[in-house]
Amino acid sequence: MTIALLTKHKYNYPDTRFDNMEIHQIGGLYYDSNIYLLKSEKSLIIDTGTGAHHDNVLKNLRGIMTPEDVDTIILTHRHFDHTGGAESLQSALEAEILVHESAAESLRQGDDVTTAARAFGKSFPKLKVKALKEGDEINCGEMKLEVLHTPGHSICSIALYDRVTKTLFPGDTVYTDGGIGRWDLPTGNYEELVKSIRRLSKMEVTTLYPGHGPFSQNDGNRHIALGLKYAELWG
Repeated sequence: MTIALLTKHKYNYPDTRFDNMEIHQIGGLYYDSNIYLLKSEKSLIIDTGTGAHHDNVLKNLRGIMTPEDVDTIILTHRHFDHTGGAESLQSALEAEILVHESAAESLRQGDDVTTAARAFGKSFPKLKVKALKEGDEINCGEMKLEVLHTPGHSICSIALYDRVTKTLFPGDTVYTDGGIGRWDLPTGNYEELVKSIRRLSKMEVTTLYPGHGPFSQNDGNRHIALGLKYAELWG
């Protein structure tokens, strides 16, 4: 979760560098996380926002493809601004939800506290989820997303990385232009966050699609380096 400035985003930016893969931002209004659609022969969605703009997200999705052809939703961590829309989106798409193993039980139990749902004045529903772990690989056509456990913003934070296209979805660990995730929420930890950003800084990243704010299609490593520099100032 972030306290970044509230911004409205235009939707449907395909990354045309990929021959058989389109990446669209189909959500990201106000407190919602960015919601990414990876359209391919095995299409999936990364994060779901709070659910406050569910109808708008589905409208954007329908403008690109048949919603029922999306069978997987990946959550980058448990916070409500990324997961609050998961139940309604799962129901609409009949999709499987994947989340890091350290968050799986809290989402299955409908945890209002560590998801920060209570901070939004909401209760968290019990979700049917499948657990992911470090090193798992998710095949979505041209991309094969490797699961990287990146605790710090939350104990369950993951990044998703494709080594061929050098594309990274870091969730709320790091943003563009030197932004980093908070560590003062339940299960957050500053030292772990710095360690996770440092790990990402050592990877080859061209395209960076963070959990909030703008994305970058050509200089991901620069943005991560800026984030690491800023994070280390707090130590």
